[in-house]
Amino acid sequence: MPAIDKPGFTMRLARSLAILLALALSLTASALSVVVRVPADYLTIGEALAAAPAGAIIEIAAGTYPESLVINRPVSLRPAEHDGEVLLAPTADDPVIAIADTESVSIEGLSIVGGEIGIYVTHSQDITIRDNFVSGSRLVGIKVRLGAADILDNTVFHAQPPYGMGIHVTNTTQWPPSRVVGNLVFGHSRSGIYTNMTGMIEVMDNVVTDNGQHGIAITEMSHADVLGNIVADNAETGIQLLDMSMAHICDNIVSDTRGSSDAPQIRQGNGIIIDYHSEATLSGNTIQGSAQHGISILFGSTAFLHANTIEDSEAQSVYVDESEALDGSGCATDE
Repeated sequence: MPAIDKPGFTMRLARSLAILLALALSLTASALSVVVRVPADYLTIGEALAAAPAGAIIEIAAGTYPESLVINRPVSLRPAEHDGEVLLAPTADDPVIAIADTESVSIEGLSIVGGEIGIYVTHSQDITIRDNFVSGSRLVGIKVRLGAADILDNTVFHAQPPYGMGIHVTNTTQWPPSRVVGNLVFGHSRSGIYTNMTGMIEVMDNVVTDNGQHGIAITEMSHADVLGNIVADNAETGIQLLDMSMAHICDNIVSDTRGSSDAPQIRQGNGIIIDYHSEATLSGNTIQGSAQHGISILFGSTAFLHANTIEDSEAQSVYVDESEALDGSGCATDE
């Protein structure tokens, strides 16, 4: 009988037991998830939220619900399976869904119309906002302030003039990174996707079009990866990096940036602008049809340029004031 390598055997046995225990706990937690149904169990979503325990799944039957909701414990909201549209359309000028002082919340598959803000996240983290339709907000479709969220595969459109924005992430430097990935954002009176004072944010694979100010704006000392977005037919700027912000801006398609009568001439109609002591790596971007410059680098900023394609700009392909445009070597991120 061969000898057993006891130390190695003991370590392998311990790892196996740990994996089995984790699997058992996961299956137990899944099995124990409480499903609360609206209106079968509670007539309104608000009543279901008030009664549901932490970790509950609230399934909502198709219909129109004139409710503004506050979520302050871990829950998931989703439509009942194969049951049609769930529309939240309150008359009050509050956030339609406010997520506050909690974690592990999921909002999925809802249609949200109106309100001051469609979905508002504050003092919360591990929040997932996925596959929702958000429209007609007075100020912002989806907003994260002092928190962290994954904003994934939503359609966010037609926030109201004169101030409406699509997605706004702000004051998150003390929170985990947020992600804005795979969204369709269009038709807002101001910016499509806007950040200020974010620690780190990933803005990736979004389609951002027909917005009245910037397509994507990374501002006020934000740090961002802006990767693989399609940014088309926006006024003033396609992608803006401003106010001592830092970013990798790579593999985006930026087209048909229009001029804006509200912006100074030098800051309107640019495909990508790096402005006011900001620093960026720009690599692999395709920039077409800018009303001003393809890339503008202004006011003490630094840009590292690599393999960008710029076509049909009405002014210069790359404009640099007294800033720096240096040769780059690609766009390495920590993915």
